[in-house]
Amino acid sequence: MAWNLTAGAGIAAAILYMVGEALLIRGLRRGVPLRRGPLIAVGLPAVLLDALCTSAQMQPPEGWYLGFYTALSLVTLVMVLFVLVTSLRLPVQNLLLLAFPLAALTSLGSLHGETGFEARVKLSPQLIGHIVLSITAYSILFMAACQSILVAIQERALRRRRPLGVLRLLPPLESMESVLFALLWVGIVTLTLSIGSGFLFLEDLFGQRVVHHTVLSCASWLLYAVLLIGRHRFGWRSSTATSWTLIAFSLLVLGYFGSKFVLEILLDSGAPAS
Repeated sequence: MAWNLTAGAGIAAAILYMVGEALLIRGLRRGVPLRRGPLIAVGLPAVLLDALCTSAQMQPPEGWYLGFYTALSLVTLVMVLFVLVTSLRLPVQNLLLLAFPLAALTSLGSLHGETGFEARVKLSPQLIGHIVLSITAYSILFMAACQSILVAIQERALRRRRPLGVLRLLPPLESMESVLFALLWVGIVTLTLSIGSGFLFLEDLFGQRVVHHTVLSCASWLLYAVLLIGRHRFGWRSSTATSWTLIAFSLLVLGYFGSKFVLEILLDSGAPAS
């Protein structure tokens, strides 16, 4: 019965995400700007249902569980929530074009079942804080990666002087860049706190199972830092920002989700705790 409710919430969330995506596509085809109201009306219930599904999967009878599929679903639902909330102040609702279908896929994917991740009986407050910071950092930097892709597409169309089509509905390129770097600043601050909390509270950061996660996360942080310094000192813009952002985010994803995929799915063994 409990699984049926969990599955129902996940499937309903995926359907609502795709309804939101359909609204976005219909608006773009009609040349109508992306409005916040309808997107929030559809997206917020989807996030709540997705959160209900994910929270149920995170708390099985044996303890706390954050396997590959569950963690991926958690990151995307937090990203959609951040986009919806941030859209009240900044023109970021265009990110939902990428966020909605990703969240729908991960919501359905989380119903696949458990992997080789070993559930914990109890989580310390320090570990909970580290996990929250990590998920938040991944979500915000995921938003930045999506924004960088839109910036790259927009800049390429402008440079080649091609008809902008639906791109004309996006904010001006300078505004898109400003939003990108705002997301990067918030993201790197959160990532710094995440990595710092890991060094303070986790004892096995350089253990055999997680050393690659630690090294790749630090390498990703370094690339983000260089990009922001380059923006401040040398005025780095669209194409450079896109390349650095995507490479840095790829390292971050490879370090966490890549290692979880190998350990939990390919090798079917216990995974790192966070």
